[in-house]
Amino acid sequence: MDKAKKRAKPAKKLLAALAIWLVALAFTPVQAADVTEAQVFEWWDDGTIEAEEANEMLSLIDEGKIQEVCALAEIYANEPCGTGTQAIFGEEEFADETSASRKRAGKSRAKKPSRHYSGHLATKVRFDSSGSVTAHREELLFIFHRATLRLGTQELLTYKSNRGEAHFGQISTRELHSGIPLDTLWGTALAYSFGTLGLGALTLAGLIDTSGTLRAHASYTRGKMFTAGTSLWKTADTYSVMVQAAFPFGQVAYWQQIGEPAPLIHFRLHGKGSSTFSWRTTGYIHGDSLPPPARLSPSIAKRRFWATQNIVYRAKGFLDTRVSASARFLSPLHSDSVSGRLALDISSGPPLIRINAKATCVEASENCRQTIFQGTAQTTHEFNTLSAVLSGSARTQHDRTEKSWSRPRIEIGASVSEKKSGGREDMFKVTLVAPDASPLENLQIRSETRLTCDFLEFSLIATFKKSDGAKIRPAHAQISSKILF
Repeated sequence: MDKAKKRAKPAKKLLAALAIWLVALAFTPVQAADVTEAQVFEWWDDGTIEAEEANEMLSLIDEGKIQEVCALAEIYANEPCGTGTQAIFGEEEFADETSASRKRAGKSRAKKPSRHYSGHLATKVRFDSSGSVTAHREELLFIFHRATLRLGTQELLTYKSNRGEAHFGQISTRELHSGIPLDTLWGTALAYSFGTLGLGALTLAGLIDTSGTLRAHASYTRGKMFTAGTSLWKTADTYSVMVQAAFPFGQVAYWQQIGEPAPLIHFRLHGKGSSTFSWRTTGYIHGDSLPPPARLSPSIAKRRFWATQNIVYRAKGFLDTRVSASARFLSPLHSDSVSGRLALDISSGPPLIRINAKATCVEASENCRQTIFQGTAQTTHEFNTLSAVLSGSARTQHDRTEKSWSRPRIEIGASVSEKKSGGREDMFKVTLVAPDASPLENLQIRSETRLTCDFLEFSLIATFKKSDGAKIRPAHAQISSKILF
């Protein structure tokens, strides 16, 4: 009994610290870039995330589910991601996609209905160390004035107007504007809004797919400030209710399966906007059973509580100094214990020479017995449309109990990029990594190439490894190409 109380003390301290942290924060969002495939490969190579987690994030990027990828980046890699300003409902993904695709194709967006269309033919292939294909995605996209047609890995016909939308085919989280990730369903989703004096609208939607899943949804929107919705779900043998809301400083979703004691809760909280101070919180809470067709990552599903917190302070007038702190808290199912990971990241200096230092407490419940230290130096040079970057970093882990240091991981990288018209950019980057400080024993070579023109986009991401005196060999690679029309 005494041992159980002792184990509970660190958990209570962590939860209390998290609560105080949240209350003390101002409402301003964390500004960070979206996760790219090259970043996922880098986290995979340096051991920040496991192979299963990397493949999950890569698959979500393939499907265009950037919000879900960002959530996993915060959970798995303890890194802030995205702007945090995207709401659950009323998303402008269709308009953004149409505009971006037409800009890439050198066309302007039509203000009136037109018979003209644009689109692309895209393919993406990933390989493992043996050269076998581990993932393959193809897409033929046609964009019309109000409709899009996707063929290939995802087959979907979408129609959107100012007051309604319809989706036919493979439907998932994005099409249903769900605050909780969903399985892909074959079926139809319809939505229509009724304007009421400009104060908002009542949106009714229905869904039926080939597995017999039914969904009825109603939501209320008040401008861009607040949206709330309720969904009733019926599968072959379950009934559930989901309530979700989006507001200026975040979004919350609550999903209760009838007959189950614990609901599934997902929340993302952030601030209103500031270039000086910002924060964001993401979390999941659930029990043993998840309401279908909810789809959570395996790592999240086996923990009843998982939350991340990111804080950023930026002083542009003082060498553009940026200080960020992040924390991750999780509690496994059938356990009262809570573990936490804490990180502090400081960067400062002009583009000519910018220095970064980061310290990560691997496990807070063990009084930070193991700490990872990393230092990085980077220099950037601009030549008209060309930009050259040279960087070097070293990372090591200290064990306070054993009073030992791991062999440092050393990285040296260089990249050259060229900005082109239409927002396009060509880029080549190569990074040499010595995981154990000795390139003769272990060596990694990471490369990224991106080429674009008016009608073509091409990218190649590859990692090569050499270890234990063996010859250098490929570890994994990805080839992407897109023909624009």
